[in-house]
Amino acid sequence: MYPDAPIGWVFPGDPGIPKTLAPTDYKNFGPRVGFAYSPGFSDGILGKIFGGPGKTSIRTAFGMYYTAVEDLTLFFEVGDAPFGLFYVSPTQVYLEEPYKARTNGLDPGQRFPFSIPKPGATGIWPQYRPISSSPGFKTDNVLPYAEHFNFSIQREFGDSAILTLAYVGTRGHHLIAQTSFNPGNPALCLATPGCGPCGEDVPYDIKGDQMFTPGVDVFGTRPFSVTSGRYLDPLNPLLDFANNNYSTTVANSNYNSLQISLERRVGRMRFLGAYTWSKSLDDASGFADNINPYNRAVSKALSSFDLAHNFVVSYTYDLPFEKLTGSSSGVARKFLEGWRITAITRFTTGLPISMGESVDYSLCGCGGADRPNYTGAPIQISEPRSSPDNQCFSAAPFFSEGGLDPDNNPILGVAGNANRRIFHGPGLNNWDLSVHKSTRITEKTSIEFRAEFFNFFNHAQFRNPSGNFSSGNFGKVTGARDPRIGQLALKFNF
Repeated sequence: MYPDAPIGWVFPGDPGIPKTLAPTDYKNFGPRVGFAYSPGFSDGILGKIFGGPGKTSIRTAFGMYYTAVEDLTLFFEVGDAPFGLFYVSPTQVYLEEPYKARTNGLDPGQRFPFSIPKPGATGIWPQYRPISSSPGFKTDNVLPYAEHFNFSIQREFGDSAILTLAYVGTRGHHLIAQTSFNPGNPALCLATPGCGPCGEDVPYDIKGDQMFTPGVDVFGTRPFSVTSGRYLDPLNPLLDFANNNYSTTVANSNYNSLQISLERRVGRMRFLGAYTWSKSLDDASGFADNINPYNRAVSKALSSFDLAHNFVVSYTYDLPFEKLTGSSSGVARKFLEGWRITAITRFTTGLPISMGESVDYSLCGCGGADRPNYTGAPIQISEPRSSPDNQCFSAAPFFSEGGLDPDNNPILGVAGNANRRIFHGPGLNNWDLSVHKSTRITEKTSIEFRAEFFNFFNHAQFRNPSGNFSSGNFGKVTGARDPRIGQLALKFNF
């Protein structure tokens, strides 16, 4: 439609470009099947194991479920220059002259207002090059889907207890994620004077000082010719852009879990305990995660929401205060009856710590590649309350990606080997408690009083420490979840 448009920019009507980002796909078949069986053994060893007819149920199921691409990604395709008013300059500019580059003084001209040219028009695009960022949507994206499957055995004991053992798993396919479609070329950057780990598309040399080479400026890891107005990477045809991501449905996930629950009621006491032992792996935990553009396989790691162990128990007890009155009526009984205490106790491992390095020593100039090196030595976990500077884990097994040369300068162009997420942060030890009092006034009216406390014992619940190796807080806890919070409520029902 526009023959001399920036390389990589395509428009409806170009060959291979769909008329819509969400074409109807009639191949998305989502079968679901379930099976349930209750053994009827009443005698012998099997009768004792299964408890007799109607005491045990065995269930298994499988299903495929499709979902829509989350709406956040759609906003990455709106407002891009020249058809929208969104434009990020890859060069340093002056506030009073926002379209004149400070490094060379070139003036590409005023870009706005803009009138959409007729199809086939040429000569309008040079003033928009280079383009700092124009996120795209991969044209062969498909709908994400998941395969869910489970197997459970449920056994009743007496008339007051139910035990459930289950395996639950999920496989996610074609999950939406981001990845750079034009990562930097480390070899070319290292061969260009002034190359350095800029990270923000500003010309620097290796020590971080601004440096202007005649005819060539280094923007991040993409050498750029101020003469031709193009990036110089001969291995990458997308030369009109700085770092650019696209939304792509290439991520996968894998979740497996053992789930055990016990529910019992004894007199005034009701009890429900649940324990889950699980592991979740993926390439990207949501749209915010960037997949490594050089090697997608190294992005597979623990999911950001992975909880290895999760134990939750809830219990309710109807307090027998009304027995103290010795009467079935009266003001004293109204005051003493209807009291109930309810609590939820939770013990879990923490969430995984995301490892990264904010300095672009890998010379990728993009997200998803920069992480520290890991020696493989055991990671020493500390108690933040008692360790110096609230250190949560030791930084000793980690060192900067690429390492250091004999002069203690960082070795550029080499990505770190640490996994995206290796281990978990501080866990939870939380108790929520509430006291209820229900008082019936007439047949149709009643008053309910509630006193609720979250984190009742005011136990410090630490947030994850920083996993950014370039940060001075690497391995240190700098925040905590809410302290004890109490609230009171009075409700009139009529």
